[in-house]
Amino acid sequence: MANVIRRAEERDAASLQHLQAATPGMPEWTQVHWLGLLSGDAIVVIAETDGEVAGYAVASLLRIPGEVVAELEAIVVTPSHRRNGLGNGLLRYLLAEAQAAGAIRLMLEVRTGNGAARALYQGLGFQEEGLRRRYYRDPVEDAVLMSLQFPQEAVAVEKGQE
Repeated sequence: MANVIRRAEERDAASLQHLQAATPGMPEWTQVHWLGLLSGDAIVVIAETDGEVAGYAVASLLRIPGEVVAELEAIVVTPSHRRNGLGNGLLRYLLAEAQAAGAIRLMLEVRTGNGAARALYQGLGFQEEGLRRRYYRDPVEDAVLMSLQFPQEAVAVEKGQE
């Protein structure tokens, strides 16, 4: 099995929409929405296994005066490709892209009951910062807020401040 992780392109919009629609609990983004993400400030990375889309990750860039923060919007790996490192690879690629875009940290929320995702995030250095009660629907569940602060020297180098 050959795995490739790369930035998604406009030609991937239909595959991304199809994968998201097939994932229970995910909001339904139209192909137009995907095209907007791919042509805008969002970071969208895709995992392919033997030429087929096996997963993706999306982060938006929030520009606050004086800083940029990335927020993980979604990370999806098809059930048949889970537990083989694709989620870790997608997230690492996304983190590198967020840093290259000048982000100082990446933040996210995750269901309290999603132990696999929480372990993945903690393994990459994410810290729990809080809880949003009853954040998720169908079923109702709390969200754990997590973030990863990027090393300031890496951000300074990206901004040309060596």
